[in-house]
Amino acid sequence: MRRSAQIVIVVILLMLNVSWLSSVLGLKEPHPLHGESTKLDMPELSVKSIWNGDFQHGVDEYLRTNFLLRGLAIRTRNEIDYSVFSETHARSVITGQDGYLFEENYILAALGLDSIPTDSVIDRVDRVSALSKASGVPFLVVFAPGKGSYFREFLPLAALENEGVVENRMFDVWSRVSNNKLNVLDLQSHFSQIPNVFPKNGIHWCEWVQVEAINLMSDALAKLLPDSLRPARLVIDDEYTSFDMEGTDEDIENGLNLWRDLEDLETKYYATHWEEVPLSSRPRVLIMGDSYAWGAVNRGLLSRGYRSSEFWFYNAGVHGPDIEEKGASPQAIHGFTTRHEFESVISSFDAVVLLSTDANLPRFPFNFTVVNVSE
Repeated sequence: MRRSAQIVIVVILLMLNVSWLSSVLGLKEPHPLHGESTKLDMPELSVKSIWNGDFQHGVDEYLRTNFLLRGLAIRTRNEIDYSVFSETHARSVITGQDGYLFEENYILAALGLDSIPTDSVIDRVDRVSALSKASGVPFLVVFAPGKGSYFREFLPLAALENEGVVENRMFDVWSRVSNNKLNVLDLQSHFSQIPNVFPKNGIHWCEWVQVEAINLMSDALAKLLPDSLRPARLVIDDEYTSFDMEGTDEDIENGLNLWRDLEDLETKYYATHWEEVPLSSRPRVLIMGDSYAWGAVNRGLLSRGYRSSEFWFYNAGVHGPDIEEKGASPQAIHGFTTRHEFESVISSFDAVVLLSTDANLPRFPFNFTVVNVSE
């Protein structure tokens, strides 16, 4: 074989293998993707791991996830499909009119296509009310706004033409049933006529709305608590607007893993600090809810607004300043095995906040009152 042919073959082989060789040799980090870990360790080699197949499976995962050009290839594919065909590869993400991004369950909520029987809502409300009375702790139910309901005019045309559309049915049912039996903070109605509550390319309420929601919740809790307890509020020091999104204001766009930056709406932001309230005067609060509570939690609400408080994410994982094993179940953290013990845990808080956006109302309150323990 001529030397020129040998050189061509070597070059081709190097091109075919440069990606994983660069990664394995540590010459360059893989291009990161949002919503997916691209940092996996090479599996440990041992006779046992080879015998049971764990090593082979681990190497396969390592090479598929860590190799250099994987992120580049995925972003390029995503960019072409989105730009040419308006197709997204992020789970449940749907592009609406004028390029507004939605997740499917928020569209279903806005159009009333996710309904459960009213009797089921009545039963859940009664259970929440009963738990509040049994524990002796005031409960505050917070209805957060949903992007599909807020930006209904930008929903996909195909969704608006769907048979059986009934606007915001679950929100209407929960509001009607809850208002007579529970303490309710209706943030969906509060923010419905206020501009720019949601970003164009994000799914959660805007960063500035999170600040106002925290203060509204603190004000509502203050009315339920004794005079000796008062939650701290966020003090707004400055206000500015920007086309450069901060925090979670383009979380859906990030999940699309495109090359370009999608056009955003001009958005308001607040510079804030926590009001000084003595630790002994702040309440210990349990927040149980969906991802809309993370904005408040990440701003320090559990330790700065309240005292030694907890967030039970979907009633499944416990988070808080005093929680060492973050993400463990409430049962694992607090060790309750009976209904009475569960009520005692709830009684250790000064108040309970149950929070849900409209997209999660069919599952709300996430079996919080249906404890899987013996009576």
